[in-house]
Amino acid sequence: MSFEKKILYIESKGNEKIADLILERLEEHDLNTVVVGSGKGKSALTIADVLKDRAKILSITEFTYSDSLKKDMKKKNVIPLEKVDLPIQDDREMRETLLMFGSGVKAALEVARIAVIHGLEDEKFITVAGAGPGLDTALLVDMNHPEKEMITDPKKQMLIKEVIALKRYE
Repeated sequence: MSFEKKILYIESKGNEKIADLILERLEEHDLNTVVVGSGKGKSALTIADVLKDRAKILSITEFTYSDSLKKDMKKKNVIPLEKVDLPIQDDREMRETLLMFGSGVKAALEVARIAVIHGLEDEKFITVAGAGPGLDTALLVDMNHPEKEMITDPKKQMLIKEVIALKRYE
């Protein structure tokens, strides 16, 4: 069996276009959660504006969001996770391997891992992040890897089920 899906290739900031595709995939796969790597929180709010109340949105940063931004997040039902440790960034081998796919892929998988560490129980969800300001990568991930019993490192047990958006490098 084979099928075709649209992948959005981002050359610059693509928050709203990514958000539209995320909304499509949430409906298609009956998913409930989006995990956003958002250093300053603005990208998470952009996603929330498009998704409305369709999904739970976790906004993850290694920094701290301003009080006014957290108020905006609360109004839009965005859950902030601040001052998180970066498990992949601190693992040189893993970091360098993921960077072969681009910084956005590394960041998206890192925030997915952080969400699971902090109690996200959804087996499948969408993770979105970027290589710099804005979002340029969105992935549908599954925490139930079919070969999980053969993978000893829990950071490596997630499976990318679908690429929704990806940064395009020249």
